[in-house]
Amino acid sequence: PMNNFATFNPLIAALAASGNATAVTLSEGNCKSVTANAGKLGGTSTIMISRGKWYAEFEFEATNNSGSTVSSLIGVTDSPQLNANSFGKVGERANDVGYEQTGNKSIGDNRTSYGNTYTTGDIIGVAVDLDNNAIYFSKNGTFQNSGDPTSGASKTGAIALTDPSSTVEGGYFFGVSEGTTETSTHLANFGASYPAAISSGNADASGHGNFEFAVPSGYFALCTKNLAEYG
Repeated sequence: PMNNFATFNPLIAALAASGNATAVTLSEGNCKSVTANAGKLGGTSTIMISRGKWYAEFEFEATNNSGSTVSSLIGVTDSPQLNANSFGKVGERANDVGYEQTGNKSIGDNRTSYGNTYTTGDIIGVAVDLDNNAIYFSKNGTFQNSGDPTSGASKTGAIALTDPSSTVEGGYFFGVSEGTTETSTHLANFGASYPAAISSGNADASGHGNFEFAVPSGYFALCTKNLAEYG
């Protein structure tokens, strides 16, 4: 292939299963993630980002959660293994940022108010600006906390990120997880091989990717051609 898009990493999923965590099930070209009933790990991207501006979409598809309000966390982590001992959830590590189903943001497992709640069928856009160390989340095309991913150094409505040089792996991975210990399903769209139908195709400025919502100006799909030019 001339251009390869990120997916959820099946090697990390296999490593989790061989360690202290319950395996996650990946399918649909490794873009569909189903957490195990006793596990939290949902999936992390095959490609790490350490500079530039990147965009991806994640649909929270289903849950069997019978009581807890946190069935989904979507965001970035500085380690593809998330938690080395338990393969835990996005937002649990010190440099992680997760957008919870409750509307809270989670950083270092500390939760504070951020945006709207989301539920099954909602699509969460994640715009990561590593030129200015900021992250923005949208719900069905509307950026939360009055966020403006094109605001650059002013970081309007952004959540701050630790500089990649100070993270565990020297960069970030997109990730999803279950917030408790029940089963949830996420669909990842890094620009290709999306398991759900796209009703309105949107490419990035370089013409790559096929997203449900418009890609913010200056942001790119996570694929090898874009990585070579912008990453």
